[in-house]
Amino acid sequence: MDHHIKTKLVLFACFIHCFICSAVAQVETEIPIADYTFETIEVPGVDFLEVTASNDFGDYAGNTRTSDGEKTIGFTLIDGVFTTYDFPDSLNTYFYALDNAGKAAGHYKDIDGLYHGVIMEDGKLTQYDFPGAAETHIYGISDETGALSGNIVDEAGGTRGFSGDMPIAFPGAVTTYADFVNAAGAVVGSYVDADGRPHGFIRNPDGSFTSIDVPEMPNLVFLFVNTITDFGVVAFRAKAVNDILRSYILLPDGILYEVRLPGSVNTVVRNVNQDGSIIGYYDLPDKRRYGFVGRPTTQSNGKDLGNIFSMHLSKGLNLLSVPLKPTVQMTARSLAVKMGATAVVMLDAANQRFVGWTPNAPDDGFPIEGAKGYIANLPEPRAVVFTGTKWTHQTQVAAAPIATPLSQTWAFVVSGYLGGTQHFNGYRVTIRNTRTNAVMKAQVRGNYFAAATADLNYRSVVELGDRLELTLTDIDGNIASERRNFTVTPMNLAHATLNVTLNGIGTPKQSFLLQNYPNPFNPETWIPYRLSEDGQVSVSIYDTNGARIRTLSLGYQSAGFYQNRERAAYWDGCNDLGEPVASGVYFYQLTTPTFQQTRRMLILK
Repeated sequence: MDHHIKTKLVLFACFIHCFICSAVAQVETEIPIADYTFETIEVPGVDFLEVTASNDFGDYAGNTRTSDGEKTIGFTLIDGVFTTYDFPDSLNTYFYALDNAGKAAGHYKDIDGLYHGVIMEDGKLTQYDFPGAAETHIYGISDETGALSGNIVDEAGGTRGFSGDMPIAFPGAVTTYADFVNAAGAVVGSYVDADGRPHGFIRNPDGSFTSIDVPEMPNLVFLFVNTITDFGVVAFRAKAVNDILRSYILLPDGILYEVRLPGSVNTVVRNVNQDGSIIGYYDLPDKRRYGFVGRPTTQSNGKDLGNIFSMHLSKGLNLLSVPLKPTVQMTARSLAVKMGATAVVMLDAANQRFVGWTPNAPDDGFPIEGAKGYIANLPEPRAVVFTGTKWTHQTQVAAAPIATPLSQTWAFVVSGYLGGTQHFNGYRVTIRNTRTNAVMKAQVRGNYFAAATADLNYRSVVELGDRLELTLTDIDGNIASERRNFTVTPMNLAHATLNVTLNGIGTPKQSFLLQNYPNPFNPETWIPYRLSEDGQVSVSIYDTNGARIRTLSLGYQSAGFYQNRERAAYWDGCNDLGEPVASGVYFYQLTTPTFQQTRRMLILK
């Protein structure tokens, strides 16, 4: 069974040890020691805390042990809450990856000794097996694409790496291991050559490979590459014969540094953040294990780590621009993932309308550009680090975010899906706030839509209890759905979004005869109706004496909305002989094989 421990951790309780890195006389090496300030990640009462992953929000994941010390189980430390996870009936459960949405991943060992991938999302564990693999080991999750990475073992016992749905094998290698993929699509891992020697590798986005070796350390027992940043900073660990386990940082210019936490038996670096900080764990002589965060104490290698810009985003709505051009084109999705946003809105200046995007969208949304403002809604305040190069050909970059009081919901997105398998490209959604009469519109892409509105004077565009009236029209402007009404809730205001699903598009819930228009009329009018099922349809016109004066035979019609002038029944005000009828009250009746309804209309001449 899953085992959960939830303990609120105060910052000083999590980081109570602080060391300044200095030279340690262990094994002689020509590789310089990196200059970091270390902070211990510690949970009260836990003596084994193997931190293996982190995200942009200062959350962690990794492995710990059961209280009897007999079993390894995964853990997350998110917003100061420590929670453990144990896959049912497993021998051990391991976590090695954590994304910005709080999803963790790793693998577990079953009772037969086989490994299967495991994913933790919303507190639930699910098994993942790479198609066709006998065993699956997960070591990474991509924030940009959600792709998993790790190792797969075939029925013959051969091991290859994988990233997403792509197997990876270093050319000529006996065994290949993969660990992590960065935003550019570069995958890092390790391989064993035909002579049994271990090497690291980078699989470049173009499919070529680059080897990683440590000439200063011959006779390696193993070498495992754990991570690569968007700027190409690599972290790996290695062990030579008759030496301790050591961890290294390799900069893009080829400079290599060892990472060593003073007083530890060994130091393992598992992740390098975009701001240059490192995450991992270390062992003490008494066999206790703790996690750590290492922060560079100098900026001497800033050129290798890239430009860095930090900003604090408030809870609720923020107006900001992206201060640096990222290595890979940023989209609405990757911006939302980076910030943990529930919605992102941009201004389409050319068409003078707002465009919305929500995390339930099927695509990545609009591209993020420099010198443009974007609205993002955050459920919690966040410190966000942007890395990249300076924007080019931009005259203005407003990097600092602007937030407004939480009581003002000055931007809002209504998003959702149209149910069914039909593709609704070209359909248009119109949402009207019945209190303010303000309207927002969006075109359906596939089955998804996101209609956005904002007030750049930071005045509320929706309030609690507002009724939003939604109308859907097809590509010809015809009504395509029952009119829907939704009420704004406190949750909608907190997320600045309303997510809906529209089922039964194109088919009314029941047949219905609507009021003709115009009414009164002279000499012509249109008679709208809805059909809930296919069949023969006619409209009959009667005078006040009950005499039928005209029959409009509409033929066999499919279920749908016949309300616009192009589809509604048309009457020119004449009887069956083509003679104009006199002024007065008339009745019109819709007849199908299973439905009949009558309404009244008025001719005034």
